Amino acid sequence: MLGLLPTSSVQAQEAVPTEQAGCPIVRVEAERLSDLNIPRSGHSAFIANGEVTLVGGHTSGFVLTPTAEYFKDGKWHQLQTVYAHDGGFSVALKSGKVLLAGGFKDNLGISQSHEVEMYDPTTHHFDGFGCLDQKRASAAAIELDSGKVLITGNWYADDGMECFDGQTSFSHVKAIRQPRYLPHLFHTSDGDVLVVGGYDTKGQPIDSLIVERMKGEPFHAPLFDTWRPLQYDLAVHSDDSFIGDNTYLMPVQDKDGQMAITEVRDTVFSLLVTDQTIPMASQWGKISYYTPVYADSLHHRGYVMGCDSTGRQYALCIDYAKRPAQFVLFYTDPLTDGITITIPVMTEEGDLMLTGIKQVTKPNFNFYPSAQVWLLHLSTDDQATSASGNDYWLWALLALAAIAFILMGIMLWKRRSSTFEPQSEPQPVIDDELMQRVVQLMEQEKPYLSSELKVSDLADRLGVNSRTLSDCIRNSTGSTFANFINAYRIDHAKQLMRQQPDIKISEVFLSSGFANETTFFRIFKAVTGMTPNEWKAKID
Repeated sequence: MLGLLPTSSVQAQEAVPTEQAGCPIVRVEAERLSDLNIPRSGHSAFIANGEVTLVGGHTSGFVLTPTAEYFKDGKWHQLQTVYAHDGGFSVALKSGKVLLAGGFKDNLGISQSHEVEMYDPTTHHFDGFGCLDQKRASAAAIELDSGKVLITGNWYADDGMECFDGQTSFSHVKAIRQPRYLPHLFHTSDGDVLVVGGYDTKGQPIDSLIVERMKGEPFHAPLFDTWRPLQYDLAVHSDDSFIGDNTYLMPVQDKDGQMAITEVRDTVFSLLVTDQTIPMASQWGKISYYTPVYADSLHHRGYVMGCDSTGRQYALCIDYAKRPAQFVLFYTDPLTDGITITIPVMTEEGDLMLTGIKQVTKPNFNFYPSAQVWLLHLSTDDQATSASGNDYWLWALLALAAIAFILMGIMLWKRRSSTFEPQSEPQPVIDDELMQRVVQLMEQEKPYLSSELKVSDLADRLGVNSRTLSDCIRNSTGSTFANFINAYRIDHAKQLMRQQPDIKISEVFLSSGFANETTFFRIFKAVTGMTPNEWKAKID
């Protein structure tokens, strides 16, 4: 079933020097963790109640496995699920529970399933309770503000939109014009959901892409005249790509295979402005990228995983907080022989855990999933700025230093050595006086408690223009206006929950300045690494 790595794409080719793309390449340590109890692939991976959890998939022999595992105290603990969800979907709900559904009905990735169950991570219990309106595999789902769940996508079967009512029932919502597998689902500020995908239910490219809506009419995004969403073969959690302020990141490719990053904000699709291109090869050969963006909101970075024919894994780091955004390409030593893919999960610390590595160059590779688990330590601040001995640009600087040493002599080299150091970026102008006024206004009058607060409102109260205020906040804090305001809102929400342990979550988000519950949950988890319910449980 694997669609992302056709035979021609796994062959090594002459590497493109990384410095030509302007992207530093940095070696990162891959820590081998305890193996899974069951080798698996095609599973769902998520964090629930602070635990990395894997559900379903298939094991050796391409056999469905009705099991799950969660990682705690350095080892994996096995659980029994009600059904097997190989190629199924999962949705972490605001309640703290996880909805699991669909997948292949039979071994060998054949047919589709309508089976549904709910996982409670506090008790590690699975409860089968209903069935999908339509049998599905390779579908995607997203929770709505109302607590309902929108579901769409399929593999080798009809597609359409259906909705889970949040209790026990699933019902048809609407037909769609372009059936897809593993589509992206994006919230909009007006409560709608966009459905985006570049490949049909048989894994073939869709001509003349359109964007479909849960409520509104489909529309054409001009960006898709040139670019197509990257093709995947693993579960897509669109909220993993959420970076705040109703904005998501999505990798795309052009007809020549060059990848870029799309910024999706409401109904606007535009390329993320960057100061460099994404490298499509390293010194070891072609890089095949194969995942959506995994956002680390704590450090304002996103990652797309890739691999090459030597068994190395790559994590393209997107520093989206900077304008223009910047890339760093992290790579590992070979983890296996040949091209391998994995199902990553972003940990609460901002590292990537690689689960169930699968060697796709091996004949009948779906019959031989791996139990290996690796952890890429990406969360430390110096990772994104440090360089390894294999960085092309660092070797070039060292070579220049050596030549200067020989030609100019020790004294001259000492006087000019600073010219061989990477030039630091110009320091932003920080208006301390204005920033002090901003903080004083925020703390004394608490304007952030209004869900309708705009940058122009705050600028008017301070007697400056909106651009001046935005630049002041960004230069002083490194945050956008929206993230700056939301940080105050989250602090206020946490204070409410500390002081009033029995307060309802619905009261918390309304009292803290959030317009809706979904946005509150997304931002709270992005800031704290936990859902509000998980955070409350830890302070009780």
